[in-house]
This record gives sequence, structure tokens and C-alpha cells, in this order.
Amino acid sequence: MNTTSETKTGTNRGGEEQTFIVLGVLLQFLSTPEQINDQISVMRGTVPSGVVIPLHSHADPEIFYVLNGSLEVFQAEGWQTVTAGEVVSIPGNVRHAVRNTSPSPITLITVSKQELYSFFRELARPFDPNRPPAPPTPEEMQQLFNVAEKYEYWLASRDENAAIGISLS
Repeated sequence: MNTTSETKTGTNRGGEEQTFIVLGVLLQFLSTPEQINDQISVMRGTVPSGVVIPLHSHADPEIFYVLNGSLEVFQAEGWQTVTAGEVVSIPGNVRHAVRNTSPSPITLITVSKQELYSFFRELARPFDPNRPPAPPTPEEMQQLFNVAEKYEYWLASRDENAAIGISLS
């Protein structure tokens, strides 16, 4: 047995992970870079009806696997609808946006790398199931801008979002 390894291994069973909220999206960190001693992370996200992740880009790629519901994803070719059982791959540094215009929450698995995982961890706050998800507060939005700048993420302007049909009121 290797006693010098810091790697945590094992199986995560659904429902045992703590739920966090990040800008209206509920997140569970299923497999972290620390657990596997590598760059990969796996997260389960629940995107409530009406939640929009505005146009942005970052160096890490993202892979979304939709478990249930219907997710709208914007990339250079425009909006596409991704439904349960489908996958969308977003290469690093590609401008993209995500929204749920359906009446029901969407559940998806996101696979990405260390930097995006770290970004989400900095923004994540424990979710209180006794309080329904609410739009981000001005303080949470300022934290987003600060953390995005730290990680050198690009965030679209209000006009750039409006050009693809996203209203940031």
C-alpha cells in the first residue's frame, strides 16, 4: 500500500454531496481535482427555470451532459437546444452562454478542468433548501466580476448579451 498518496478515491453515491448555489445554479462537486490528483472535475448542476448564464469565455473546456430537461446553449453558430441524453462540448476560449427557458429545472453533468472548478468553488455558497434560489445580489455580482478578472475570464457587455437575445435587467 502506498502510504504517501494524498489522493482520495472511492465512490460518491447520489445525494451525499453538499449542494451549493452559484449565481442561481445549484451545484454539487461530484469528483474534484484533489480527489483524483489530476486536472478533471465533474459537477452536477440544476438550472432552475428562467436562469441565464450570460455570454462569457474561459480557457478551460466544458462538456455538458443533460440528464433531464432541455438546455439552450449559445456558441458561434447560434443557439442550440440540448435535451436529455445529449452532450454539448465547448472548447476553451469559445464564447458561450446557457439558459433555461423551459418551465422546469434542468439537471446536467459538467466535466471541466481545474481552473473552472476553482472558479466555481470561489463563488459557491452553501444552498439552503428552505430558501428558494433567488437572483444574484449586487454583492454576488461584484464577486463574480472580481473572480472572473482574477481568472482572466471574458464577460460580455450588456449590448453583446442583448445581441444574442439575453436581457440583463
